[in-house]
Parts: sequence; C-alpha cells; structure tokens
Amino acid sequence: MDKPDHEEKKLIPDTCNCGRGRLRHGFTEYVTKVNDRVLVIKNVPALICDLCDEAYLSPKASREIDRIVQDFRQGKLLAKPIAAGEVELRMKEVAL
Repeated sequence: MDKPDHEEKKLIPDTCNCGRGRLRHGFTEYVTKVNDRVLVIKNVPALICDLCDEAYLSPKASREIDRIVQDFRQGKLLAKPIAAGEVELRMKEVAL
C-alpha cells in the first residue's frame, strides 16, 4: 500500500551525504543492466546535490522504476535501442 505523499517527504533529506551539498529538485537518468541488456530510464524526478550531482530518488519514483524494470524483464516494454559500450575496471587493490 502506498504511503501518502506527505509521509514520503519526511524520508527525503535536504543535504547530501557528501557533507556540503544542498539538494535541489531536478531530473536524472537511471541506468541498470537487466540480464545482458542495458536499460536507461530518462527524466526520473530526483533531488540532486548541487556539488557532487548525487541523485536521491523518492520512494514513489523508486517504485515506478521497479515496475518499469519488471515490465522490461518480462518483455512487456518496448524500448528504443541505444548504442552502449562496456569496459572493465581492472585494479589490483582498492585504497581505503
């Protein structure tokens, strides 16, 4: 069951995890790999950090993305083909 919009707004922060950025309303792209295909969902409403561009999705937007991915996975969604390239990051160790 969906929560009322005013309850979801309590879950969204006003500052970014980077520590200094402020969040503003905007739009982003959500990119995911489904099996061996890349799915790009455009015009996703989000709060976006004005310093690092980190995007924060509302629970409502996240649920809609889940629905789109499920429809795509089941072949119910016709998506426009895009050119994509895949590269592998090769590192021996990660510095922490």
